[in-house]
Amino acid sequence: MMQTDVKSTHLTSSGTIFAGRARLKSSSFRGNGGDGFVKFRDGGSNGTIFCEIDVGTNDVFTIYVLLPGEGIVFPTSIYAEMSNVSAITTFYG
Repeated sequence: MMQTDVKSTHLTSSGTIFAGRARLKSSSFRGNGGDGFVKFRDGGSNGTIFCEIDVGTNDVFTIYVLLPGEGIVFPTSIYAEMSNVSAITTFYG
């Protein structure tokens, strides 16, 4: 069965994207000029890292990441840990 309901969340600092089982579909974020990363964790700030994306020193433009297939399933919740990222918008279902 293909999932069709998609929602989004916008954050300007690390935080919960969705508090419940969901699939991360895609993400768009902007670096702030320093080496950084976005870590998508299951279950909160100390949860297991399911996906990590690096942001380079000169990456001050918007980066868009489309996950293949049905995305990554997070059984508990989706949490974004951000370092040197000014904002992130994620799409999940």
